[in-house]
Amino acid sequence: MKTLFVCNANVSRSQVAAVLYKKYSGMESDSAGTNVSPEREGAVIPPDASVAFMANEGLDISKNTRKGITPEMVEKFDKIIVMADKNVPDYLQNNEKVEFWDIQDTRNESDDVYKRVISEIKQKIIELMEKNNIKMLEIKKGNENIRLPENINKIK
Repeated sequence: MKTLFVCNANVSRSQVAAVLYKKYSGMESDSAGTNVSPEREGAVIPPDASVAFMANEGLDISKNTRKGITPEMVEKFDKIIVMADKNVPDYLQNNEKVEFWDIQDTRNESDDVYKRVISEIKQKIIELMEKNNIKMLEIKKGNENIRLPENINKIK
């Protein structure tokens, strides 16, 4: 199931969710923002805590770029997960592909908030995969192979 993850600025939550979903499922994913200004379109995401936390997961998002959501993106994906404010473009309203997740914005928040939000995103991804009968991949943490989702607590 090709999944697009959307937040406000396409800096943290959607970037994190997209790489984690791909890692856990092996399926295509991408991220976008509902409020990416034209001058920030294509800009590399800032080196905030999400970059560091994803590096700890073995995932490099330091070169990921920001992009604003478009109707064409929505058409390309099977599922759209929105973690942005409810003020979204009309083409996301009442769209059967769209699911809203209530995930706190991490902008200007502490590392503890980032950790909690990333943990919430992981759990929501696992639930999404289970609900859609998507096979969980094994991942490697250190020298240990962990099969998801049974051992989700080991990767938090």
